[in-house]
Amino acid sequence: MKTDHKANDLLPADDPELVEAINKISTVSAAMWITVIGTLGVLFLPLMVSGIIDELGFTKKQAGYIAAIEMAGVALASGPGIFWVRRVNWVHVASIATVLFVTANWMSTGIDGFWLMIFSRFIVGIASGILLAIGLACQSDSKNADRIFGYWVACQMTVSSIGYLLFPSVRATWGTDGFFLTLVLLGLTTFPAIMLLPNRGLSRAITPGKKQQAIVTSSLALLGALFFFMAQGGLWAFLERLGLAANLSTTEIGFALAISSYLGIVGGLAKNWATDSIGPLSPFVLIVVGELLMLVIFAANPGNVLFAVAVCLLQFCWAMGMAALLSGFNVIDKTGGLVLLLISTAKVGYSLGPALMGWLIFGDDYTFVLLACGALVVAGMVTTAVLMKKREAGLLHRN
Repeated sequence: MKTDHKANDLLPADDPELVEAINKISTVSAAMWITVIGTLGVLFLPLMVSGIIDELGFTKKQAGYIAAIEMAGVALASGPGIFWVRRVNWVHVASIATVLFVTANWMSTGIDGFWLMIFSRFIVGIASGILLAIGLACQSDSKNADRIFGYWVACQMTVSSIGYLLFPSVRATWGTDGFFLTLVLLGLTTFPAIMLLPNRGLSRAITPGKKQQAIVTSSLALLGALFFFMAQGGLWAFLERLGLAANLSTTEIGFALAISSYLGIVGGLAKNWATDSIGPLSPFVLIVVGELLMLVIFAANPGNVLFAVAVCLLQFCWAMGMAALLSGFNVIDKTGGLVLLLISTAKVGYSLGPALMGWLIFGDDYTFVLLACGALVVAGMVTTAVLMKKREAGLLHRN
């Protein structure tokens, strides 16, 4: 007799009405938007840092502390979501988080004191992390989570692209206060989305007999993701230096960066196409091939056009990689907790990557940087793909 594979790993099934509610298009759309709001601070962090230095008189060191404390708030709220996100009322907690997000961004206007700014941005980070955890958990509960993660990444990249077109004009006209007030207005759009959420998610606690195996598997998956994000963050940090080493002008490098952001939108959508057309593991293969090709182009001291192609490949594979890892983690860990830890892992990777690559630069020679990035990407993608394959094979065997 064929059984539902979830019954072998997870504790009792949920109310069919809750399952139906979570899979509504309105619920999925709301969860995606709430998650996007939760990432606004990360997406537009460079604009905030630049603004508080140029207009508010903070030193670069102080701006770095302010940026770090906001990211710490995101990590402190979203990472531990594995413990609280399925124990709370989503509508109530998301509403409180949105009030905090709006209030703290409003508080940031007119502040010229370091500690007040530290406090307000930390609260923004905490609120963002809560929204991020709830939004990702709701997406993870959907029966079409594999596709939804790809759409969310594409949506996030679209908001990022529009923001980097419009925010400089907002800052030029209304200053940094205008930037913060725009975040307030965007935060207010979360309230209608919250009303479309169910009060809670699915019961996805794993059975006691599977916990030890799950810890080992989850640890390996997070290590693989860490490798991938270290490669992306490390290469991104030294992208301009790579262009200068290839004798490109800052204008040519800026053009490549400007057009590459749109490839992130394509990357998120392409992940869904590859999964549907070729198979669930195909995005991981495409990411490895695309990133290795990109590294070869960088190693060849490319001209303006090829440099732009390589940067576009980076953004494309980066977005596809995020979507693929979210989908893969949702397969590897049926409790949905691993998905919540992915964002925190990404932040750690983005911090460690530049530090590692800095040790591997010798003069204008970036050979070891490119080799390290290639090794990290291959290790990260292969780890996740193998764990996915084993998980799927195990499910098929039990069925």
